[in-house]
This record gives sequence, C-alpha cells and structure tokens, in this order.
Amino acid sequence: MNPDRRDFLKLAAGAAVLASLPLQHCLAAMTGKLSVAAPLGLPQVILARALQDPDVNARIPERELRNWRTPDQLRAWLARGEVGLSATPTNVAANLYNRGVPIVLMNVNIWGTLGMLGLPASGPLTAVENLAGKHIGIPWRGDMPDLVFRFLIRKAGLEVDRDLRVTYQSSPLETVQMFVAQRLDAAVLPEPVRTAARLQAGQFGQKPEELDLQEEWGRLTGQGAALPQAGVICRRDLLEADPQALEVMQSAIGRAVSWVTSEPAKAATLGAELSPLAENVYQGAIPRTQMVMMPASKARPELEAFLTALAELSPDFIGGRLPDTGFYLPDAVS
Repeated sequence: MNPDRRDFLKLAAGAAVLASLPLQHCLAAMTGKLSVAAPLGLPQVILARALQDPDVNARIPERELRNWRTPDQLRAWLARGEVGLSATPTNVAANLYNRGVPIVLMNVNIWGTLGMLGLPASGPLTAVENLAGKHIGIPWRGDMPDLVFRFLIRKAGLEVDRDLRVTYQSSPLETVQMFVAQRLDAAVLPEPVRTAARLQAGQFGQKPEELDLQEEWGRLTGQGAALPQAGVICRRDLLEADPQALEVMQSAIGRAVSWVTSEPAKAATLGAELSPLAENVYQGAIPRTQMVMMPASKARPELEAFLTALAELSPDFIGGRLPDTGFYLPDAVS
C-alpha cells in the first residue's frame, strides 16, 4: 500500500484547484451513495467489511468500493468529488493536508505491517545489527519502508555504504523477485507482500528468516512496538455536510478491524474475492499485521512522534511540517 514518494507529491498537486471544485458527487454520497477507495491489501478488506455493516447499510443505502492503484488515480477521484473516503498511509494523508487538500484524518487502523525477510545462507536475522555487511533490497526509495529502515539502522549505529549495501526497486514485486532469485541478502517488505514473498520462496525450497520492524523500533527507541502507518481519510466537505454519517462509518470501521483480527479465515476469503492475492497470502499476512482502530485525535501523540522521527530524514515526507489540529477528526464525531 506504499507508492513511490515522488508520486505522493503528485497526489497533492493541484490542491488549490481541488478545494474550489464543485462537490456534487461527494455531497450526494452522504444522502444516497458513498464512494470509498482503498489500495489492495488489508486496508481494502477493512473498508469492504465496513461497507457491509448493517448500520452503514441503513444509513447509506448505496455504497461503492473502488481500488486505487496509483496516487494520481486517487487524486483525480478526490478532485472530481467521486470519492469521499479513502484508506491511505498516514504520511500521504499528512502530505495532502499540508499542501492544501481539504481532508480530515478519521482514524489510524494499521499499526504494524513492515518486516524483513533474510536468506538463511546469509546468517541469522534477529536484529538490525545482523545486517552489517549485507545487501538489502527496499521498494520505493524515500517512502515509509525506506525511512523506517534507515531510522532503525541509524539507531543501531550502522550506516549505508559504510556498513551495508542498499539498493532500491521501483515496486515490491521487483524486490520480491530479486530476493527469491537470491540476489539480495535481505528485503524490507510490507504485508501482504512479505507473506507472498515468503510463500514464493518456499516453492523454491527456501525458508526465509523474518524480522518484525515494529519490534525493532520498540527495542531501539524504548517506545512501543506499534507504528501508526495507515488509516482512513475523508473529505472535509463530507464532515461538514453529514457528521452523523461519518460517525456511523467510523464505528463500522472499528467493528471491521475487530472482525478481521478475530475472524482471519473469513477475512482472508473476503480479501481473495476482492483482489488477485490468494487466500493463503491473507491468512499469513493478518497475524503479521497489527490492526487496531483508534480515532485520529487519540492517535495524534503517537502519530506525531512517528512522523517527526521520519521527517528528520526527509521533511518532504509529510509536506514539511506536522499537520495542525484541523487535520484530525473532532472527538465529537469520532
């Protein structure tokens, strides 16, 4: 669910135009139809389940779930008022807001999706310190997987080029292909791609080492082993037009997250119905992903700490500054 950081900036382009466009589609969403967008993966499963919620069905009879494949596609949908809500990485949401796009962060629901796979022949992988002298592959230079990784190795006293080699790939698929071909010692990957890579490696007789980067964050920082990585945004116009409908959606998203974690087999079946990813990929990804729905205002302290840490490596990652209070859905709604 993490596109190239350069595309993040494209996603935010034209914010001033976006704010001035007519929003007939968006406003119509809350009176009869709600269009929601999500990338492939568990965020899509969460929103699909939320849209099936009886309370949502009673409040919003007509609902639509779209799959956004590129940030430009999502930007266009937002610009035309075709989509009112969307699952998105938290840094993308912050970047959009800071560049003038009229959005509100409703919640954070993904708190851990990043990990590493390592070739057993390259030695143990129980801590980032084990990466010294190794070749690491990372998709999307400058995006969340890259910045989390670089933050962690710096905390561990390692330095790229001096202590280890890093190469970047244009997509997770390319990283997976290089890892399975044993052209990398280790790879940084989000779920569910990490599970897909592990399963593919198993077909070639490999049993990769695994390292949870959230646990490494907790170990190296002394903070919690949970990172506010993704959530749901809505257009501010929807909040102003019908806050009660957003309250219904917020509650439904919370129930959907609980359902995914408590009914992983059913959630995996739903995920496979929605995407080309196989059911066993979702079955492996769900227990490796931390999912807890927290209203944005309550997640704010942890989100600000997380974004501040990564923005030290790349200020443009969040649009140059932390979002102000207007970014967060008010408590009265959430």
